[in-house]
This record gives sequence, C-alpha cells and structure tokens, in this order.
Amino acid sequence: MKRNSVVNIIIIFLIMLSPIFVNAITVTTGVVTADLNLRIRKGPGVSYEQIGTATYNSTVTILSYKDTGDGCTDKWIEIKSSTGVQGFVCSTYIGNITTKEVNEEQNQDDTPITPAGQEMANMTAEEFEQYLTTQGFPEDYKVKLRELHAKHPTWIFKAVKSKYTWTNALNEQDKSGTSLLNVNPTYAQNGYEGYLSVAEADYDHDNDNFLKHDGTYWFQANRQTIAYYMDPRNFLDEKKVFMFEELFYYPSYQKIDVVKYTLSSDFLKQFAQYFMEGAQVSKVSPIYLAALSKQEVGTSNTNICTNGKAGVLSDGVNYSGYYNFFNIGASSSLDPKLKSLQHAKGKEWNSQQKSIVEGSKVISNNYVNCGQYTSYFQKFNTAITATKGIWHQYTTNISALVSPANSTYNAYNNFNLIEKDFVFAIPVYTGMPTSTSLPKLGNPNNWLKTLTVNGSLVTNFDNDKLAYTITVPYSESVNIGATPVNSKAKVAGTGTIALTGDTTIIKVIVTAQNESTKTYTITINREKKPEEIITPPEDNIGNDNNGDENNSIGDDNNDNQVIPTVPDEPVINLDDVLKASGYKINGSYLSNVTFGTSVSTITNKLINKYPTVTINIYDRNNKSKSSGTIVTGDKVTLSSNGNTKTITIVIYGDTSGDGKISGIDLLNTQKHILGKTKLQGAYLKAADTNKDGKISGIDLLNMQKHVLGKLVISQN
Repeated sequence: MKRNSVVNIIIIFLIMLSPIFVNAITVTTGVVTADLNLRIRKGPGVSYEQIGTATYNSTVTILSYKDTGDGCTDKWIEIKSSTGVQGFVCSTYIGNITTKEVNEEQNQDDTPITPAGQEMANMTAEEFEQYLTTQGFPEDYKVKLRELHAKHPTWIFKAVKSKYTWTNALNEQDKSGTSLLNVNPTYAQNGYEGYLSVAEADYDHDNDNFLKHDGTYWFQANRQTIAYYMDPRNFLDEKKVFMFEELFYYPSYQKIDVVKYTLSSDFLKQFAQYFMEGAQVSKVSPIYLAALSKQEVGTSNTNICTNGKAGVLSDGVNYSGYYNFFNIGASSSLDPKLKSLQHAKGKEWNSQQKSIVEGSKVISNNYVNCGQYTSYFQKFNTAITATKGIWHQYTTNISALVSPANSTYNAYNNFNLIEKDFVFAIPVYTGMPTSTSLPKLGNPNNWLKTLTVNGSLVTNFDNDKLAYTITVPYSESVNIGATPVNSKAKVAGTGTIALTGDTTIIKVIVTAQNESTKTYTITINREKKPEEIITPPEDNIGNDNNGDENNSIGDDNNDNQVIPTVPDEPVINLDDVLKASGYKINGSYLSNVTFGTSVSTITNKLINKYPTVTINIYDRNNKSKSSGTIVTGDKVTLSSNGNTKTITIVIYGDTSGDGKISGIDLLNTQKHILGKTKLQGAYLKAADTNKDGKISGIDLLNMQKHVLGKLVISQN
C-alpha cells in the first residue's frame, strides 16, 4: 500500500512536469466584398434555396471548394458566416483569403475571426475620414461618427443606401395608422399631444378629440414627429446607435448572463435560456430578442400574453395556457392583446419555450433575413436589400427603436463587452433636409368653434373655412367675437374693431397651446352712410302785387313790406319714432339690439324716418356716450318739440352690462337664482333669456350654451 502511494505521487509529478500539447487546426478565412449582402445557398448553385446572407466586409470561415455549380464563373465555396450560417457562396465575392493555425481551445466558442474591428481601430484620422467618404456618409453624419470612433475605435460603421428617397419614405410613414405614439392622459397633460397628427383621419377637431388607432391611447404621429424618428442623424450617440446594430448571433459574447441583464425583471429572467435557444435556431442576437420582448410585453407577470392566465376573452374563447412573448400578429386594433393570443393559439404556442423559440424564428424568417436586419429597418423598411415593400414593418410604434437600443448598450456595457467590433448599418437617404426636430409640446388645436360679427354667428361658418365676406349697415365699428375649440388656445383680433373705410379686412388669429397658428380673415363691406335729409325753407315770398309792380319787398321805399310766416314744427310722437326704428319696445325697455351694435348705428336707426328728433345716449352712470358699442343698461333719450322720452336698453344674456355674454353673466344669474344677490332693472330683464317672465335654470343653460358656441341667444 505504501509502495503504491509513492508510485502515484511520482506519476502525478511527472505529468505536471510534462509539456502540454494542444491539437492545432488550420482555419481559412475570407472577407465578403459584395456591395450588397451576399446570398448563402443550401448547395453550390443559384438553383439552391437561399438560407441566409453574409454582410459586406464581414469575415467568413471557408470550409471547402466546389468545382461544380451554376451561376458563378469562379468556384463555389462552402463557408460559415460570422453569424453561424453554413452554406455555399460564389467565391467571386470573397477576398483577402488567409490561412492560419489556431488551437482547438481558441476555436471552440465559434468566435468570429474578424480583423475588421482591429483594422478600424488602427486607422489614422485621415484613413478613417477616407473610410467614411468611401462608405458614402454625408458630412452631417460624419460629425457624430467621428465622436463615436474616438470613444469606440473597434466599432464598424456601414452606410446603407436607402432604396427610397427621403420624401417617398416619409410619405409612406405619414399615413393614418402607420406610425403611432402612446399619449395617455398624463402625457397629454404634459403637452405630448403636440406630437400627434391633426389630419382628418386622425383627429376630430370639432370636438378636440384624437382618434385612436390601437388600444386605448395609441394615436397617429404627425409628419414632423415621424421625420424626427426616421432621421438616423438624431440617434448617432453611443446608446441609441444600437438601433442600427446588425442583429446577427455572435455566441462568443452574447451570453446568457447578458441576456438576463437585458430582461431585467425576475419574471423574465426565468426564461433567459429560451432566448438563448431562440438565438441558436434563428441566428438572431439573443440580446436583441430579449430587449424586443421587454419592449413588447413589459417586465411584469400581469400581461395576459405572457402569464398564461388570459381566460375567456371578448371573442368567447379561452386563451389560458397560450403565450406570445413578442406580440407577433398583434396588428393595430382596439384589442391588440386579443390578436396576440389568437395568433399564439393558432400556432399552438402553449408554453413559454415554444413562444420564445418559435417567435425567434418568425423574426428571423420574416424580418432579419428579408433585409430588415437592424431594429431601425424593422420599423423603416428602406434597406436596399429589403425583399418586402416599405409597408412591411414589425411595429407601428414610432418610438419603439429607442428603448431596445438603450437596453442593448446597457447590457453590453455592464459586462464589459462594449468594445467588441459591433457592426452598425446606418441608412442614408437622398434629398434629406438639413435637420429634423420634434414639434413643440402642447395641444395643436388652433380651430375656432364660433365666429361672430356684432353678436351674430357668421353665415355658413365652418372652422375649416378661413375667409369670409360680411356686409354690415353703416357704422364706425363692428364687434368681432370668437371662441376656440380648445380652451388652451388663445384668440387675437376680436373685440371692437374700427371700420376704416367701406371695406375693412379683419384678421382673427388663433394660437394653439403648441404655438401653431391659424388665421381667419373677415372682409367687412360697409353699406353707404344714409344721406342726411335737409329740409329747405319754404319760399313764402310771393309776387302778390295784383298788377302793382311797385308792391315789392325789395323796394326800400315801400313801407308796407310783407314778412313771411314760419310754419309751426310738426308735433312728433316719440313712441312712433321708437316703433319705426325696428327695435322692440316693452314698457320702458328697448330690446332686439344685437351684440356689438355701435352707438352710431342705433342713433341712425332711430332718426331714419324722423331726422328732426334729437337722440342722446347715456351709460349707466348717466355720462354721455357718443361712441363705442351698446350694452345693457345704456339709456336712450329722444327729444322733439320740447317732449322727451327715455328708454333703457336690454341685451338678453348681458347681465353685467359689458356688451357680451361670459362667465360673469352666468355667475350673476346663478347667484340671483340662489338668492345670494338680486338682479334689478334692465339687468334682471337681460337674464330672462327665454323671455318667459322669470329667471330659472333654463336661462342659465342658454347662457352656458351661448358661451360654448352651441346656441346664439335671440335678441328678438
């Protein structure tokens, strides 16, 4: 026993001293030179099915050469791409072929042997500048790419020419229901309605109501917002640039710990291994898959698409036990979760594993391998390699690219992987604007609900119509009233406006909360001023000489001059004057006066048929009033032949005597009804808007409707 122990110790010692031999293998690599993604086929020939692509400037491992095969003037070669796809490509598009020995230990994790990142890091400033120019990046891209290169020299930036012009791509995204934003009540209070579309299909401006396109709070973004999110230049910082990261699987550094960090919540972390399985079968980055799932379904266990507890939904079907971790099939609708689970049930995704693994295949087959190989391209399908139309998008959420990009960066950075040679495919459009920016915050409604001239609603008013022509009786001024649809909007150009001639142009400008403006133009044509009636003195001088030519008043020598008699001034009944004016007389009150009626207008109407009558108007304080507008409480005094009559003006609804109806009048009437204060005289009369002889809630309601533009209180 003792002898055997000694032998064993000697053997162990000899092993420790012996050199360690590791089997070496020969590896041949090449670099893809095709301008577009190089197709990888199942066999050596174009007749074989395409099973993947190898991107420009990526390194592939060469496994074997084939002398046969159609569609390639050179040999077909069997390769393994940097994303793990194994198949055949035409050798014409493979350059920089090198062979070297590596040990099996170095090669066992399938680490892509790519010199591109190191070459990028070794570039001088001049060489990097030339590289950006060769790629086709415009100057405004270069500014930010230089900054990124200085921070992360191994990162690789590829310019991808869009197959659509900037305007064409933007037009496609600027279609109702295509590009959505979630603006819940909290966001709305903070002004995010300024980002939303006010096109007819997206917004009911009469009722200040955005039209939802998905769920409860998903609305169409406006064109300026879409342009901002579509513009790659706005996202070239070290976090958001990951929306342009190529989404292929790199097993050497896309490990399960990084996936767990990305998933972040305990609920999602328990499924991390399924995301790794999904990456292995789909060849799509598990980091991206994790970030995408978190974006789509959230991180808690309360989502019925991930907790398996949906139960019976609105279509009467029980969806318990079905899962959809990527919300695949949940097209825009009022109940996207129902659509998500309908898709899951149809695909028999009755476990979390099936949902994640099979969903990963869908993302690979329908998007990544169809030219939508970045998060950006999955929303804006504009890559020149795209096999489906620009309409093909994974999400309608216009801001969905930002959160996964941030999550991906944070995960890599947390595990000290941020200096890997990531490849970023960044789109470049022709015809781009100098810059893009988000709109100003605030409600965008700058429409009018009502527009009145002298208290009467403008004929054929439509808040989409911006120009009106109105004819008014002769006056020195008009009163313009306007109520905006949205209470946060401001209106300028209203009130008493002087008429400067027979034609006056008035502009009413509505400024929305987000400072956008709309201008309504009113052309006022004023009728001619009534001609003054001048009664010439009667010629009572007659030549009554009965043949006596010397009987002449013009004869100074004639002492018998005939003095003409002045006729008596006719007696005028002042009640007749009032009746002839067209105004309504009820005891000592005069009504049927429209809002904004000027002092000159009422004077002219009263003397129209009785020009010799003297008219004086006084305000509530008995001060003479020769200009401005008529209000409740003004007094009209008529005088003729020593007779005088005073009558008080009533404008129904104007209980405050300011010539308009507002919240003050509502409050006055409410206090009167409640007995807190009492309206008297003309102001009490003005509160009786329905003219039934009493003040009630009906009168209060009429005033409220008038203020809201739903009713115009009659003055007749």
